[in-house]
Amino acid sequence: MKKIVVLLVAILFANFTYAQDYSIEEVEVVQNLFGAEKKAIIEAFVDLEGVDATAFWSLYEEYEVVRKELGKEKIALLHEYETIKTITDEEVEALMKRAMPLRKSQDALIEKYYKKIKKATSAIVGAQFYQIEHFISDGVRFTILNNMGLVQDKK
Repeated sequence: MKKIVVLLVAILFANFTYAQDYSIEEVEVVQNLFGAEKKAIIEAFVDLEGVDATAFWSLYEEYEVVRKELGKEKIALLHEYETIKTITDEEVEALMKRAMPLRKSQDALIEKYYKKIKKATSAIVGAQFYQIEHFISDGVRFTILNNMGLVQDKK
């Protein structure tokens, strides 16, 4: 599973971590590729035997719509940070005021859908969803943080 997640992270960030300009359409293409690969991981590791698989996939697709919107905001924020050559305290503060709520929103979104999925299927399926989503999102977070450098490096 770790190899698959590394591949997903590489696909997502190879196109955007160092990009100077990108369009909404390009973001959507990458998100769709990432989403398709992610769905394959979910299919492989979430055990839907004996539960309402239709309910699970309906909730998963609903979750993905919201997750992708948060992802677009994160990509835009990362792009904005990447294009700054020198940074002031005020600029850092403005970026942080946007970054921190995005992280909290993603964690809250996973928790919200864990509860919905657990109710519609089982606690085990909900926990599997929760684990995989956090594993992937933590891998993405690590990759971003590992490649973006510390703020003082931009002075």
